[in-house]
Amino acid sequence: MGRWTQVAEGGADNFGKGQVSIQHKLNDSGFFTDEALAELIDKYPREYYMLNTMTKVGEEKVWRSGDKGDLTGAQIVKAIHDGQVWMCLRRFDVVAPEYHQLIDDSFEELEEGNPKLKTFKRESSLLISSPTARVFYHTDIPFICLWHLRGKKRVWLYDADSKTHLPDKTLEGVILRETEEEVAYDANWDNEAQSVLLEPGQALSWELNAPHRVDNVEGLNVSITTEFFTPEAQRKYGVFYTNGYMRRHMGIEPKSTKTDGLGAYAKCAVALGIKKLGLLKGKERKMMCSFTIDKDDLTKIVDIPANEQWEIKQA
Repeated sequence: MGRWTQVAEGGADNFGKGQVSIQHKLNDSGFFTDEALAELIDKYPREYYMLNTMTKVGEEKVWRSGDKGDLTGAQIVKAIHDGQVWMCLRRFDVVAPEYHQLIDDSFEELEEGNPKLKTFKRESSLLISSPTARVFYHTDIPFICLWHLRGKKRVWLYDADSKTHLPDKTLEGVILRETEEEVAYDANWDNEAQSVLLEPGQALSWELNAPHRVDNVEGLNVSITTEFFTPEAQRKYGVFYTNGYMRRHMGIEPKSTKTDGLGAYAKCAVALGIKKLGLLKGKERKMMCSFTIDKDDLTKIVDIPANEQWEIKQA
């Protein structure tokens, strides 16, 4: 058992491959109290945070981006607790090195428990979300580890290999940045999904590219989400990148998605060449600031007229 982490028995060898449950003690750091979160928010530059609101269950899916204005960190924490918003604090390595070191130490412990595990390109973000917030069905390009710290949330995991839940062409489109991470979803698929209830002190990692969605269940939710790659994940990225290019720009239907063997390594080399030559450009995501939070009633958002909205630049 490490200082911060303990992988369930038999699970260490599966981390970075499939679904693994982890017990952690990150809350012992003292970094995730209301006071610590407020202090962290106060020092976060605009280009490194996102403030969003989302629709309620049963309504059309809509994500909106906002700005905290001159509200204090303590006011933002209260607005998230009492309202219907979430905040994502990015780039610990730039803004909050103590948080960055905490996650780095945790991954070092995981790798010590499994000498075959090699992770790289780790990027962590702190998510603070309202008791009823949710994340829509989507897939991620790298592996994900969700370190849960406060509140309760339910994670719905779907089969990564299902051509129904995630067709090859759809995954190619996400990897090529033709679209956002959200993909087609049918509520009937919930019957085939695995439902995992996360409580403080638990972390969860799952199969590469497995579609998933998240429903907050209780209380102010605080989690760290870490994206990371392994050599196998990087090869899959290269294979699907090249397959997507072949399908869309060469009129060739890819016949293999294997990530081992000479064919896979050749596709990875092709993907690297396409990127270096600049033959493809991903879709630029434009986030428009469409709301602020009411200073007099932190549970309410204030709409910004369309002609007064501005583009939010992220570093």
